[in-house]
Amino acid sequence: MSLLPDVPPIVLLNAFPVDRAQWEPLIAAWGDRARGDVITFDMPGIGEMPVTDEEPSLELIADAAVLAMREATGANAAVWIGCSMGGYVAMAVAERAPDAVAGLGLLATKASADTEEAAATRERNALAAEESGGVPDPRAAAEGLVGTEGPAREELVEWVAANVSRHAGDGIAWGQRAMAARPDRLEVLRSVDGPAVVIAGAKDGIVPRDAMDAVAAALDVTTVVIEGAGHLVALEKPVETAEALLPLLG
Repeated sequence: MSLLPDVPPIVLLNAFPVDRAQWEPLIAAWGDRARGDVITFDMPGIGEMPVTDEEPSLELIADAAVLAMREATGANAAVWIGCSMGGYVAMAVAERAPDAVAGLGLLATKASADTEEAAATRERNALAAEESGGVPDPRAAAEGLVGTEGPAREELVEWVAANVSRHAGDGIAWGQRAMAARPDRLEVLRSVDGPAVVIAGAKDGIVPRDAMDAVAAALDVTTVVIEGAGHLVALEKPVETAEALLPLLG
């Protein structure tokens, strides 16, 4: 439990389909500037978290995350920072437990629901994961997640591919279906009462920039664009991302 009860804890919510190790470079970049408790945990079926028999649902994750944060820290509210799927969960927390939100950081994510076409693609990907026992081509998945170019690219791609390859097909499928079922939460963001930061990777090939700008506009902030980074912006550019998130750390 934190020795600084006036400083809210920080909850870091993962991108899909990598585990909580993605946050290690960001936490290191913060150093002692992150004065409250820092909590990371895996999504169902990812990393150390077993898949659940419950129907795939981001709301299920959000409710569990709020309960776990409060039990672990004794705090009522936290700063919620989510990348991609983690951003979807953070928005579900803001809708279902607004009193649990002391600040909101949204990275490489969007507030809109999936189109019918996108949801159908997720279902195909879920079925493929179940059939193959995991992501069928972890290297290809990693290539799409990493925007970094130059000498650092290969090491990052290899790290992401190795991480992706560790997760079983049932967990991958559960996550895909949970994301496909999410509602539009743009109006939820307009009601958030607290500091917010929105960060986009300039080379993100998954979330369009206009979707990120819509999130920022709903929160009445300006999108922070990290040059040279792709979808996993905090992993690719941890120092720059850490600096951009400082307004949330109190």
